[in-house]
Amino acid sequence: MFLKHLHSSLPQTPLGSLSIVALSGGADSVALLLGLLYLGQPLVAAHCNFHLRGEESDVDEAFVRQLCEERGVKLYVEHFDTEAYAKQQRISIEMAARELRYDFFERLRQQLGADTIAVAHHRDDNVETLLLNLVRGSGLKGLCGMQPQNGFIVRPMLNIPRTEIEAFLKESQQPFRTDSTNTDTAFKRNKIRHELLPLLRELNPSIDRTLAETITRLNEAQSLLQSAPSSPRPLRSDSIAAPALPLRLPLAFLQSSSAPQTLIFNFLSPYGFTPSQCRTIAQECSERVGAMYETAEYLCVRDREALIVGKRPPFIEHLEIPIEEGEITLPNGATLRLHRCTRTELTEIPKSPNIACLDLAQITFPLFVRTPQEGDRFAPLGMKGTQLISDYLTNRKRNRLEKLASLLLCDAQGPLWLINERPDRRAMITSNTQEVLIVECEVFPSSFDIRQE
Repeated sequence: MFLKHLHSSLPQTPLGSLSIVALSGGADSVALLLGLLYLGQPLVAAHCNFHLRGEESDVDEAFVRQLCEERGVKLYVEHFDTEAYAKQQRISIEMAARELRYDFFERLRQQLGADTIAVAHHRDDNVETLLLNLVRGSGLKGLCGMQPQNGFIVRPMLNIPRTEIEAFLKESQQPFRTDSTNTDTAFKRNKIRHELLPLLRELNPSIDRTLAETITRLNEAQSLLQSAPSSPRPLRSDSIAAPALPLRLPLAFLQSSSAPQTLIFNFLSPYGFTPSQCRTIAQECSERVGAMYETAEYLCVRDREALIVGKRPPFIEHLEIPIEEGEITLPNGATLRLHRCTRTELTEIPKSPNIACLDLAQITFPLFVRTPQEGDRFAPLGMKGTQLISDYLTNRKRNRLEKLASLLLCDAQGPLWLINERPDRRAMITSNTQEVLIVECEVFPSSFDIRQE
């Protein structure tokens, strides 16, 4: 699993023809070295001896030298008086070690003509960085954590959890060194690792994965800000605090965005769609016309031109209309109004799809409403022959959400009206019609586009 994930990360963190692996001797850097060797990456190793832990620092160096000799890896070692440098620069020991380390790596890169410097930060490190910056106080950029690539620095393991790294080393029977200072909670990162994260895992056992996904979304949000025009017009988020459903997210808007997954998450998460679902939708929405995704109450469908989210339509098996005139509220919230008149009183037959005028003599009461079922047919007024209702809706370019929300007004003889679409010819108005039943159903809520205006 580790090698598979490491290999899949390389397109995002290309190492070039020669990479310098920062090798401390700890589990992470040893796993990175071995993993890249197994994958055939040309590399050399670089080790820093900061002389901060006495004999332990020298043992680390000896271990690294032996490992590289056994693996046939060229090793470069640099020694530092880290405490003196920190005092001279008036900075912390941690900052001094960081500056010395990356300065050495860059000098070596230039000397060797190497393309990249590969460091062994992994997913858990990035989660700790997010929490550390959050505790310190940070803007969006700081909350984005470490980047897979920053100049010549690449982090091929940034999406790999520590558990996979440890499992890989155990399976490979590869020993490694453990830095004794890693357990010292006087350091803020160690305090987060050994005290804060265990508490968070009690609240959410998947907190590491959750925070890693949060970092991904924050990075996409940062990307959106960076790619926005100098005077951007905001998304209409203020207009959709309590929007009418269904809502539409145009595919053209997604395709023009540098962070489509973040847009999809922001669009769908208020309706219970998970980050995992949003990731799947982002991966599939460019190809799967008609795909549908579900939560307990809502559906998201991929139409020809947009992602559409709406409330799951109620399935109506048989709802009897107990009146012959008046109005009744349907389970989907729409109001059905029935009114009788004579043919002479009906001066003009309305052409609106949400009104049906039916020959009363052709109707058998009581009427009822139901959801269309597979195999249902009707004879659309103004068209020849009969059609499967599903075919009719497809020809009308209705999406899956609209198809599921469609309703039939029927009597004992069959369909009278595919509501808000077309009446059936059986009860059409003719020259012999004397009395008319006018049935009106309010138009279902229209779609609302979420895009830049």
